[in-house]
Amino acid sequence: MAQVVIINGPAGVGKSTVSRILANRWDGTINISGDALRHFAPANARDHLGAGSTYRAGAALVASYVEIGARRILFDYVFERPENIILFRSHLPLNVSVHVFTLWAPLETVVHREANREGRAPMGDAVATTFGAIQKNLKALGRVIANTAGPEETAQIILDVLTASISTNAVTENG
Repeated sequence: MAQVVIINGPAGVGKSTVSRILANRWDGTINISGDALRHFAPANARDHLGAGSTYRAGAALVASYVEIGARRILFDYVFERPENIILFRSHLPLNVSVHVFTLWAPLETVVHREANREGRAPMGDAVATTFGAIQKNLKALGRVIANTAGPEETAQIILDVLTASISTNAVTENG
């Protein structure tokens, strides 16, 4: 069964960095950035494609990789509400397991990280906006992982959780 791992969190929390580390540690892992998908669409994509187009496009790309044999796919993006995850999942094949991790850090930490990212335009108010929206729904957005120690440690926590999950599923399926 293919495994889809959603790396969620507010803008600037470290989703892309943690996803890159995870992809490097898991041989053959597909790593999809929702931000990269948004670059394909026009600024007014909502007017032409409807709300949630990046979630739908991301799920379609994930589904395509599953169809050609990918076993593990990471998708990092901002999922502010449980409805965003439901929309994404509704466009995935039934034969995938989906794991949702929401990275979290204090707002001051996230603002500082975002302001100091190289090679990207500052996101300004979007950082606090996405932080607030996710904070309202935090308990309904998968497993929350503190991304305060650093991305290497955060990636290892996610790996440990997924390894335990796979072991538990194997015991359940075989026993």
